[in-house]
Amino acid sequence: MARHVKSGFNIVRLLIKRGFTLVELLVVIAIIGILIALLLPAVQAAREAARRSQCTNNMKQLGLALHNYHDTHNVFPPGGLEYGWSAASTNYEPAGKLIKNLNGLVLLLPFLEQTPLYDRYDFRQAASHAGTSGQTQSNIISSAYPVAGDAVTSGNAAVISTPIAVFHCPSDPNDNRLPDGSCYGIKTSSGFRAIMTSYDLSGWTSDINYYHDWDKLSVTGRRMFGENSNTKMASVLDGTSNTVAVVETTHRCANGYPPAWGMRGWVMTGIDIAQGINVEDIPPTWTWVNPLTPVKGRLRTWGMAGSLHPGGCNVCLADGSVRFISETTDRIILTAIATMAGSEVVEVP
Repeated sequence: MARHVKSGFNIVRLLIKRGFTLVELLVVIAIIGILIALLLPAVQAAREAARRSQCTNNMKQLGLALHNYHDTHNVFPPGGLEYGWSAASTNYEPAGKLIKNLNGLVLLLPFLEQTPLYDRYDFRQAASHAGTSGQTQSNIISSAYPVAGDAVTSGNAAVISTPIAVFHCPSDPNDNRLPDGSCYGIKTSSGFRAIMTSYDLSGWTSDINYYHDWDKLSVTGRRMFGENSNTKMASVLDGTSNTVAVVETTHRCANGYPPAWGMRGWVMTGIDIAQGINVEDIPPTWTWVNPLTPVKGRLRTWGMAGSLHPGGCNVCLADGSVRFISETTDRIILTAIATMAGSEVVEVP
């Protein structure tokens, strides 16, 4: 028995003697750290690839919804309805107008498996009071006409404050809620905050200057969507495979605010890809912007195309297909694919 106990002690002593030294332990930890450092970018790349795939799928659903809407109504939805704000003139306002401030994306809800939400929306009343008394600012020319009903008591505010997955790019982690009130919100002190969209209809930034001017614009420079637009498939003379219909954007911009999926507040004219993609640099004279240095995912100003995907952003063409457009694409090409009847001979890159 004593011999066996002694043998056991010897085994324990041997195991203790064969344990890791401090140097060996540090070497192993260093190797593990190096392996993790090598593996992490691959994991992040795989996650971004999955997020980009989901973003592409979202845009395909929007493209299909646009076509189903056109098949049902023989026209695409308007880019928006009856805005309460303008930057330069009240020209073209139709007599008897009632301010709606509606984003045309709301009309796609039944084709995006959101019929219960669509049924809650009252189209006789406004989505937002932007541009009206108490929700304007010095550089806004308010509409000469009254707001249609009330966005809050109608229940519309609750509808457009609802997050919908198909309107959100999973690569964008920033806050997707607009302010409560102001010229960018639903109604001041209502407690409701409209939900931003990562994808908006293709529009022209100069639409900010006039009311109801989409059909007054030159056909050659016209985008597919605008205030009270009524584009049909036959209107896309440049070809549906060469014309942008839906463009990706981000939840942050240095000047103004990004768009909401349910309403059109100040400067929410749609996304104009002709302004460039992922333009994040800030002019040094914009002293109201903090910081002035570029911030990843923060676009320079409203109505710009961009994403948090490396190198560019997704677009949905008028034929329903989705392409990833590089941020280095020439502005001449971007302008050509933004217009629907410019007669340019160009293919989407």
